[in-house]
Amino acid sequence: MGKTKSERALKGGTASLLLLLFLSVAIPGCQKPAGPGPQASSPPAAQAEVLRPQKAESGLDRLFYHIGGLPDPAGRPWPEEASWSAFAELAGREWANFDGTVLGPMKNWAWTELRDARAGTQSLFYPFGGPDFVTAYTLFPEARETVLLGLEQVGNLPDLEGASPAWREAYFADMSFLIAEFFKRGYFITKDMTDVYGRGKVDGALSIIAFFLARGGYSVVEVTRLTPDGQGGWKETPYERLTSLPRRPYGARIAYRKSGDPEVRSVVYFSCDIENKAFPAGSPLHEYFAGLEGTTTFVKSGSYLLQYTDFSILRDLILDRSLYVLQDDSAVPYRYFKNGGWEIKLFGQYAAPIKDFSNNVEQPDLKQAYEADGAAVAPLPFKFGYHWRTQIDNLLLAKRPQRPAKTPVPR
Repeated sequence: MGKTKSERALKGGTASLLLLLFLSVAIPGCQKPAGPGPQASSPPAAQAEVLRPQKAESGLDRLFYHIGGLPDPAGRPWPEEASWSAFAELAGREWANFDGTVLGPMKNWAWTELRDARAGTQSLFYPFGGPDFVTAYTLFPEARETVLLGLEQVGNLPDLEGASPAWREAYFADMSFLIAEFFKRGYFITKDMTDVYGRGKVDGALSIIAFFLARGGYSVVEVTRLTPDGQGGWKETPYERLTSLPRRPYGARIAYRKSGDPEVRSVVYFSCDIENKAFPAGSPLHEYFAGLEGTTTFVKSGSYLLQYTDFSILRDLILDRSLYVLQDDSAVPYRYFKNGGWEIKLFGQYAAPIKDFSNNVEQPDLKQAYEADGAAVAPLPFKFGYHWRTQIDNLLLAKRPQRPAKTPVPR
């Protein structure tokens, strides 16, 4: 597989880098594995079929499927244990409901409305996404590299077979809580995740990403750690269990493959802060994003942070480097795209921010664009973001104006 500049920089230890912060994120996760794979020749069915790897790439497949509440991909039985059976039942029920009401409509919508963006996307950059890999692979399944950013820790994969029954019971209880809350809202609550991670069973994002990979029917090739190399770049090392919490930023990469697809793709999660003071131009984190190729930026439930001057460096980098931006109103303000000559398409309905974010983040110009006479606003056939109760949701797709591409950042 051809690697992006960011991947080559990580492998070679040259200047490259991490990113961002997380506050809220949406993502599904249960029952029959279902997630879009590489670009198909016809639209996906509304209801996802059961998919499993044709063969295990490594022993990680067994672990990931166990985390996902799914049968062993090789057909071997799991030990009979009530805690896992209860988790698998809940996961299956919640996943089936979320797939029917959100993922299925989202896949069909993305097939038609994001066709050009998907074709041009090599790297998907999802700041504030946390471990929400399911939304990422549902919208942009062809991306070679998906970069997720969050404040929460990376954590460890659980040793389920070596743990005690009491430990596994606590682990699956915490996983049940996290996925049920996600399926209800479509995004994670930072406080909930911090509380659960602090109990030490589900101790970070890796378990949640593993859950979504298993439910998507992906086969795991390898898991590696990403840490600063001390010289402005990053080093990638084999996965080892962390015994202490590293200082941010740091991350992990999971390489995976879809059944029937020869290309190995990767999802990267970085635990990091992307406020200006922690994300200066030229820092390894900044350079990592600047080095991504064929980049689409996706933001939902982003806590409106990109409206504030404290996050202006990230905002400017998104506008400078993205070929496409797909976002709700919690991300880059509408005026930046309008004034910059971006090609804009609006979906859904605009509504004032929920009361949790009522501090001068409403956008009158975006509201006017939605409500103008003759405005070409397309429907959004699934719930999305902070207005999950009312389902008055919005998305904006912006395509950068035709102008010479920026010179790649020197390595």
